[in-house]
Amino acid sequence: GDSNVLGQAVNGWGATTIATFQSGSPFSVTCIVGSSLYNRADIVPGVPLTTTSGSAEGRLGNYYNTAAFKNTCTNTAPYGTSSRNLLRGPGQKNVDLSFTKKFLMSEDRNVEFRSEFFNLFNFANFANPNNNQAALGAGTITATNAGPRVIQFALKLNY
Repeated sequence: GDSNVLGQAVNGWGATTIATFQSGSPFSVTCIVGSSLYNRADIVPGVPLTTTSGSAEGRLGNYYNTAAFKNTCTNTAPYGTSSRNLLRGPGQKNVDLSFTKKFLMSEDRNVEFRSEFFNLFNFANFANPNNNQAALGAGTITATNAGPRVIQFALKLNY
């Protein structure tokens, strides 16, 4: 009767989650003008690479200290004086969660309900900053790596 329907609705749920928490990816500061070779920027000795600390959201307009790098490209070799992958971009966080439940209709038929939550906590995951010292907007972050929270529901008949 009614207790069987209630029991079928409340019991037997499955949950799955995928959580990703990682540090930012390394990047080099470059100095590219026109069709020049891929040059790493020349470093300015004695100037700190970062001027601010804190969250990526608080550093979108100045993620790294652009004053620590020359904004003129030189032909001192295609490598520049800064090292490869000198800085790290913003960290990335994401949690996906899904719930599933099968409702039996008969011995060989069931209905499967699924609810999925992508980026459950709606984390803002920022891309690496503009790393070309010779370009306008060097050191600024203008994009994200992942979309906002997405929720979807599905109903599937298995027979």
